[in-house]
Amino acid sequence: MDRFSSLPNEIICHIGSFLSTKEAVFIMVLSKRYQNLFTIIPTLSFNGDEESFKDFVDGVLALPVTSRIRTFSLLWYHFEYDHINRCLCDVLKRGVLVIELNLKVHEPRNYSLPSEVFTCKTVVKMDLRCGFAIELLPEDAFLPSLKTLFLESVQFYDSDGCCAFQTLLSASPVLEELVIDNIEWERWKWSSIVSSPTLQRLTIRREEWFSYDSDDILDSRGLAYDFDSISLDTPSLIYLDYSDYVPKEYPTVNLNSLVEAKLDLRVDEEGVWEATHVDDFNPVNLISCLKNVEILDLTIQTTEMFSLFPEAIPVFEKLFQLSVSLSDSCWSSLLILIKKSPNLKTLIIEDYLHYGRREDEYLCECVSEYSFLSSCPVEVLKINSYNGSIEELAQMKHFLEKLSCLELVVVYAQVSHNKRLQVMADLQMLPRASSKCKFQVDFFRKSY
Repeated sequence: MDRFSSLPNEIICHIGSFLSTKEAVFIMVLSKRYQNLFTIIPTLSFNGDEESFKDFVDGVLALPVTSRIRTFSLLWYHFEYDHINRCLCDVLKRGVLVIELNLKVHEPRNYSLPSEVFTCKTVVKMDLRCGFAIELLPEDAFLPSLKTLFLESVQFYDSDGCCAFQTLLSASPVLEELVIDNIEWERWKWSSIVSSPTLQRLTIRREEWFSYDSDDILDSRGLAYDFDSISLDTPSLIYLDYSDYVPKEYPTVNLNSLVEAKLDLRVDEEGVWEATHVDDFNPVNLISCLKNVEILDLTIQTTEMFSLFPEAIPVFEKLFQLSVSLSDSCWSSLLILIKKSPNLKTLIIEDYLHYGRREDEYLCECVSEYSFLSSCPVEVLKINSYNGSIEELAQMKHFLEKLSCLELVVVYAQVSHNKRLQVMADLQMLPRASSKCKFQVDFFRKSY
């Protein structure tokens, strides 16, 4: 018999109080005796119903010291912050793996997370929302197991010159995924740097595109000057989903490992980039550091930004899938992107085909009658919005007559049921530069 097994139950229980949930499960698998000593609670949650929150907290505190909690989830919109923190501090001692907090704090600085949140050795995923601020982390902040961090409407501040946001990232040595939802950098007080050597997935999403009144000095967009710059020092990042206002500059950008990027970058609440913006904004470092991407998804606002800084667009040697939203805008930016993508295999047009009119012909004059498509290696073309109009059909003709490597055209058509056969027939009759080219048409109901 090993020394551990020979110990009295009371001592084993005391030792067990220091174990993580994962370690407790492992010990329980070894012996039926230990199954009677440890209790694993898969999910402990409170969703803000009429049940008394204080009674819930008292119930948590009354759990045996050997009880282990895998996931703790709390949804609570009232001001019982002392009870919240008492409960949190107890849960953090129980080997918790996942913490989900949705507190809906109306005044960010009215509530502070307990310092124990930032020194928990077992938590693997942390989901924090909604509306509170993180101003100061303890000196011994360390989250050695944290791999996923989700932040929604959470604000960060500097304290005595120490950036709480960067301290949190530095205290997470194995962090792989960071999601910052409903971001408003301009309300933060921070170093303007996102830096993590281990981060693999980063999502930054702004949900509200408007200016607001503030006590801070504002720029022409109504945004505080704290938003002047952002640096992305993330050498291991492979996925970036970035939807935000563009700052004045990106001083440092390290995206050498990036494989997939989805970008929705706007200059103001109207989202319209103009030539005059070149003097005020400099996204060159960000654009040039996308050179290694394999999958690129750009909104209309982002393609317009690219067209204003053509010298910054790198050659995308590895890019095989390009998705663009162009709406009814000029396709000159598409021309630049395709010319810079020598190995492009899939081109996705997210919305309707753009066209102009010259005499009796429908085409976009800004792309020189589409001659740039002749050398394009695209094999798959996807049109995600198609109405079957004469103008759109003329645009399809230009594509098919130029794309010599094309093997498949996928069209998502929104037409009434009685027009579907006509749409199919019109597309099939188009001349094609590639003898291998086939059509796949998927219909969905036309809304009125």
